Amino acid sequence: MKRNISIAYFLSFAFHSWFWMGNWIFYYLSFGSYATVALLDSGSVMAGLLMEIPTGAFADIMGKKKTLMIAFLLQAIGNIMMGISGSFWMLAISLWLFVCVGGAFYSGTLDALVFDSLKVLKEEHLFERKIGTINATRLWAMAICGVIGGLLYSFSPGLPYILNGIVCLTGLIACFYLEEPKIDTDKYSIMSFFKQNTLGIKELFKNAYMSKLSLFLIATGAMGIFIYNILDDLLAVEYGYSPLGVSILFSIVCLVAGFASLYLPRWKVKLDQRLVLIVSMIVMALLLILSPVVGMIAGGVLLLFRVILEVLGDNAASVMVNLNTESKVRATTLSSLSLLRSIPYAVGGSLLGSAVLLVGGARNFAMWFGLVLMIIAVVLGLRIEKRV
Repeated sequence: MKRNISIAYFLSFAFHSWFWMGNWIFYYLSFGSYATVALLDSGSVMAGLLMEIPTGAFADIMGKKKTLMIAFLLQAIGNIMMGISGSFWMLAISLWLFVCVGGAFYSGTLDALVFDSLKVLKEEHLFERKIGTINATRLWAMAICGVIGGLLYSFSPGLPYILNGIVCLTGLIACFYLEEPKIDTDKYSIMSFFKQNTLGIKELFKNAYMSKLSLFLIATGAMGIFIYNILDDLLAVEYGYSPLGVSILFSIVCLVAGFASLYLPRWKVKLDQRLVLIVSMIVMALLLILSPVVGMIAGGVLLLFRVILEVLGDNAASVMVNLNTESKVRATTLSSLSLLRSIPYAVGGSLLGSAVLLVGGARNFAMWFGLVLMIIAVVLGLRIEKRV
């Protein structure tokens, strides 16, 4: 089981070897207009939503190892297909049916595998540090590969995707060396599959404490998706960053956030995770509120701190949910949470552009968005009881 933890670090790096980070929008534009980009992005979000809970149930019933193998296989095929796409529909099919479905299989499964592996070893108390290191590895992968991919794009626009697919193939090979944790496993059947799909949401609201926690995570998480999927990018453009500047900025942000994910859990071992969760959201909201009054450099710094706060919040949320969830439905529960948080963006993401124009730009929108996030974080956060 200890080997599972070491392999998990590599899997996190391989899956997030996003050589296309920072240049993906230019690649999409080569197949059409901004409408094409919106169609591809909204379609990818919807595909991920439709597969989120079924793939979580698959992981809990068929096993985390098999689920991760499927995830990396689909990611490898999908990214390579995207890199060699000669038409819009080939690009769309490879994105929606392979990359997005592979992402749904991956979502929550690696966290669940790590927690269950530690549980077998009776080392659950180490989960916070382990997940912090895994998230750091994810961010470092994005930082390193983003810069390399920016250089590769100038040689061949599809090359970053092809290289991402090749690295995912190495992740698939690594999955063969995983050992499935023997915890609360059920024999697969069609009936158990459909039954499992209902258990994740029930687990999120199984008692008063989990209901309050889940409501907070869903509400703030949904707003976080708007921030990280599009709002931060729009702010970077309004602050005056060029396409290359945006790539470098986000790489620096991921690099620094990776160190935050690795070391901050060690500094706050005694700190209440509930407090970390609430304060991180409140401070993030405050940074958004400051958006209209800062310039290019300060705006980049605020973006950096928002990503660090995202890492803190995600780590705390993962710890709190895993500690209060049964092993046999852990992956399903995490997938259900991801699904519920993503629905608002999938439904209303296309309206964000109009809303930004309505209030006079991304800076003003960020200010109002931050005020709403502040109110939600305070009101819902204070309802979560402190647990000793």
